[in-house]
Amino acid sequence: MTTARRGGKGQTRSSAAAGRSAPPIDADRLALLESIQRRVLWLSTYLVHHINAVRPNPEGSKVGGHQASSASLVSVLTALYFDALRPTDAVALKAHASPAFYAIQYLRGRLDLADLQGLREFGGLQAYPSRRKNPEVVDLSTGSMGLGAVAASFGALAVRYLTDHGIHDGAGAAPGRVIVLVGDAELDEGNVWEALLEESVAALGNLLWIVDLNRQSLDRVTPDARRRQFAQMFAANGWRVIELRWGGRLRALFAQPGGEALRRRLETMSSAEYQALLRLPAGGARKRLAVRPGGGPEAELDPGIDRLLADLSDDEVQAVAGDVGGHDLGAILDALGEAGRERDRPTVILADTVKGWGLPLAADPLNHGALLTTAQLQRLRERLGIATGDEWARFPDGSAEARLIAELPALYASPAPRATPAIPDELGESPPAQTSTQEAFGRVLGALGRTTASDRVVTVSADVAVTTHLAGWINRKGVYCSAERPNHFAELPQAMQWSESPAGQHIELGIAEHNLFLLLGALGLTHELSGATLLPIGTLYDPFVTRGLDALYHALYSGARFVVAATPSGVSLSWEGGAHQSVITPPIGIALPAMRYFEPAFAVEVEWILLDALQALRRDAGGQGDNGRDSAGESTYLRLSTKTVDQSLAPAATPAQRAAVLRGGYRLVDGRGRPGWEPERAVHVFAAGVMVPEAVEASRALEAEGILASVFVVTSPDLLYRGLRAPRPYLEELVGPDEEDVPAVSVLDGHSHTLAFIGAALGVTQAALGVDSFGQSGSRRDLYRHYGIDAAAIVDAARTLLGRHAR
Repeated sequence: MTTARRGGKGQTRSSAAAGRSAPPIDADRLALLESIQRRVLWLSTYLVHHINAVRPNPEGSKVGGHQASSASLVSVLTALYFDALRPTDAVALKAHASPAFYAIQYLRGRLDLADLQGLREFGGLQAYPSRRKNPEVVDLSTGSMGLGAVAASFGALAVRYLTDHGIHDGAGAAPGRVIVLVGDAELDEGNVWEALLEESVAALGNLLWIVDLNRQSLDRVTPDARRRQFAQMFAANGWRVIELRWGGRLRALFAQPGGEALRRRLETMSSAEYQALLRLPAGGARKRLAVRPGGGPEAELDPGIDRLLADLSDDEVQAVAGDVGGHDLGAILDALGEAGRERDRPTVILADTVKGWGLPLAADPLNHGALLTTAQLQRLRERLGIATGDEWARFPDGSAEARLIAELPALYASPAPRATPAIPDELGESPPAQTSTQEAFGRVLGALGRTTASDRVVTVSADVAVTTHLAGWINRKGVYCSAERPNHFAELPQAMQWSESPAGQHIELGIAEHNLFLLLGALGLTHELSGATLLPIGTLYDPFVTRGLDALYHALYSGARFVVAATPSGVSLSWEGGAHQSVITPPIGIALPAMRYFEPAFAVEVEWILLDALQALRRDAGGQGDNGRDSAGESTYLRLSTKTVDQSLAPAATPAQRAAVLRGGYRLVDGRGRPGWEPERAVHVFAAGVMVPEAVEASRALEAEGILASVFVVTSPDLLYRGLRAPRPYLEELVGPDEEDVPAVSVLDGHSHTLAFIGAALGVTQAALGVDSFGQSGSRRDLYRHYGIDAAAIVDAARTLLGRHAR
């Protein structure tokens, strides 16, 4: 037995029954769990074999799967799913353990055989657990690189937010606890520690992590310092740490004479040496354990260890060497019970495991993608007692195992959906004569905050709330914190009052865009997990979209719905420097699936787009805004700017104009209405966002030269591009049949290829203007001229297309 060290926050302790206050698990039940564990090991291993070697595969390529990575979590998953989980617990699985997870769902009757055998097939179970694809069994989507673990952890924060705002009653209407299983190599990812540094995470008593500490990544044995570092880093961030290191057989040996020497030998052994120890044949393990490390005279037998192991056979010594806590079902259940007793902070269980546990490739440094041979599988079948023809067998009806499974409580199921307040189509805001889209965003959000429709809106920012115009919203709604905090600046004159309480509707994060997008994803999934829909809006600087792109992609893949307002954007940021000027974000907006990208030009467009985006998040209303079926239920990305624009240029605000804005664009200046218009002396100018005034200025200059230009405002390059798949693309509705041969100039404050599809779609020549290189500091006038996106550049491009020389 290990000695417990209890203490305050920041301390760690070993589990494995140390200081156990709960009664020991019944020996008969433990034996049944051992039997179930063996079946899970077999099914998960055979499943991967089946999809690679048995199922017809006309391509002949490797289907893949992770027999070793699944095996390392078989014991933990058995303890969870056949004993410890309760109906209010939601689980996020280590992605590479999906075969074991699916085998368990099969044994529990939540999947049938066809489901299991369809792993990785088109329309079948996903390689990585995906709630978006398989919501019947998956609580939370996961993926590689630690993203799933962090997203799930922010899911626990979303649950706390719902509870604090009284949006559910806490009686089965949301996960009571979020349990996250993560591989130790995933913790190399910086986004994990960015999340753990958030103080809001350190207050989540409904969060439990279990780290599969198998000491292996894809290519190598992990560094020796990792175990110590993990314990210290979790503890330093306020987590309770439970170390589940050694199994019961080893702990019993440690208590005997010579046991402390054996413990020291094992615990001072490098990870690589320990992995090699597990690969030694019978007889080799005894010598490796009993011989003191080092060369020369020190390379001698340790008499205490030698005597301790003397009564064990070679096979027993080999088995006991790999007796780690993450494969001791009793110790695992003790640790899970201990984790459930303290709920004022998050808990992590560091569970030592063996990658490939129970398989011939256990601890092999190259076992990540390895598959058992047919001969190895046959020997495993014999050892586990699986009869030929029973490869897919569940436990027979009436067996003790089947009775145990039948008596288990139900697993987590989302409750019935709750109604979401309706979002209006417009708020009737009157913008100033000169304003920016960023300022318009703040005004619209402030106006929305004065209505009951804003009750489900929650804003998130990565330390840029003030500079992205959230001050008005925060003054009205407050900052969310799990405990009320005094505002020490309340008596001082300030533009924004930073009032923190559980009733606040703004969540402020540190400077970490991964956290921003993963929290937005968690807040955008509360309908699926809790039945109550939140309407999340996140703000960040547009150039930093790329910093958190992996997390944004993961959030969208998980099926979450939210709004991203990214500002300021482009070289229009001007004086503040090239490092903060975004160029490639517009094409990213087009490429991202399940997300609409808009770049409004005028304040009224910001209002229409934002309100429509919030409408699209409402599941109970069908999640469909005015853009119809293709954009139903999608997230929205607004690319905004600090550049002020003359609002008198905007057309009249009518229902038809609103519909056109939400479809992706409209004609602002119609050259066809000018005297002498004909296709041979006409040009089309397609402009997005802040470049619309330059386009209008260019059209006037061109008219003075006898060139008649129509100006089209592209509010969404994304929707215009998607619309090309329609039987009659919207772009062809914007451009009349009498304009078939009119060439096009496109311009935006971003990469030129964003709008470069327009000419090809219309079958005309096109000059695509934009910013295709890194930015510089300077005035907008200088920068626009340098990058060739000012009115003069538009005029020159139009002349070139029409074969005219500059005057």
